Amino acid sequence: MKLLLVSPPFGEKGQMSQGLPIAPPVLEYLAGLTAAVRPDVGVSLHDANKILFTPETARDYDLIGFTVLTPQAPWVYRMADELRKTGKTVIAGGIHVTALPGEAAPHLDALVLGEAELVWKQLLDDFDRRALKPVYQGEYAPLENLSRPVTNLLKNKGYVYGYFQTSRGCPYKCSFCSVHKFFGGRVRMRPIKDVVEEVAASKWRLFWGIDDNIWGVDMERSIELYAEMGRSVRGKWWFGSGDLATVQHKRSGELLENARKAGLTAVLVGWESNNQATLKEYRAVGKQGGDRRDAIKKIRDHGIEVMLFIIVGGRQDTRRDFDGILELCDELKVSAHPVMTTPLPGTELYKEYEPYLIPGMDWDTYDGNHALFTHDTMSPQEREEALVRLRAQIFTMPRIISRIPQISWKGFPMSHVTSWMIQYPQGRAFTEYARMKGML
Repeated sequence: MKLLLVSPPFGEKGQMSQGLPIAPPVLEYLAGLTAAVRPDVGVSLHDANKILFTPETARDYDLIGFTVLTPQAPWVYRMADELRKTGKTVIAGGIHVTALPGEAAPHLDALVLGEAELVWKQLLDDFDRRALKPVYQGEYAPLENLSRPVTNLLKNKGYVYGYFQTSRGCPYKCSFCSVHKFFGGRVRMRPIKDVVEEVAASKWRLFWGIDDNIWGVDMERSIELYAEMGRSVRGKWWFGSGDLATVQHKRSGELLENARKAGLTAVLVGWESNNQATLKEYRAVGKQGGDRRDAIKKIRDHGIEVMLFIIVGGRQDTRRDFDGILELCDELKVSAHPVMTTPLPGTELYKEYEPYLIPGMDWDTYDGNHALFTHDTMSPQEREEALVRLRAQIFTMPRIISRIPQISWKGFPMSHVTSWMIQYPQGRAFTEYARMKGML
């Protein structure tokens, strides 16, 4: 059997984009899982953000699999329909397919719902027997002895970072996020030994920690994990995403010190919104803690750069909330990654916003860039233009340069280098896009 696993393009209408600066983790992990459960299967990987994918690409393969996020779904459905017309067998899984299996099923020969570990061998065996089932319902697998990703199958097309995962799930249940439902409403953790050995053995020097929360799951375990990484892993650096409440814990100094020694150079923290009504709507108040400004200062004082993740344009927001983000960044001298409020299918926010959704918006517009619902005071065009301007303003060169010295010299030089590596490419891309739209 020859298996081709494909990461779909992120661009609107299925156009190729630059994609992420890491190889698709799900694909490389599934390659490792396949090698563990069916070593006789020949596996190839294809990142359609980097290399054009057409039905001809799959000509020599028996089984084609896609992993699907919501904005990728229309392209996957169209491509799967074309592939099946040529006689190919096509399967798919991922968060979107799991949220809307009834929508996905007509386009595919089989669906993998949830996690693949406990059903993957059965699916491959069934395909060999020509007895493929329409649905494979994955269970929540234990994370001990996970297969390691296979990292030598994708051609290196601009990948800069490796990645690692220490847990699945998030302790918070924000209404806009599908993570806690997809991973079973609880957090599972990998053994520290497994994580450390995987990072130490990796060919990469720079990493993306792809946990949904790099330190908010279990304080004692996080402190122990980073202490062991600091002892056992040398010459490697990474960044990830975390909450602010954890940084206000009485042991947060120990946590941050160990994290920096473990190679953490930057963290994207969930500020979510300046608007308290919006925070309540998103059920994100608890993850902020009592003094989030002080939490940001504490992170930087330990030599770790901070970027704010902010959602803007929700039904509780006003134009003032767009302007307030830039003022906040200037006050704290931090950058931010603002995205448009996106009610993803399968989330509580989708249910709440469903009556206000604009008809005719395809799933590929659910990408954090588009206004998808009606608003009492701002039109969709006003919100989208405000977001484009805001992104470009956040990342002007003077602002980028002013932020880097705010990081404690404890993190020099890698935290300062990471800050530049994160901010400069975004600033260039956002500025070029705003100019193209005639907004600068």
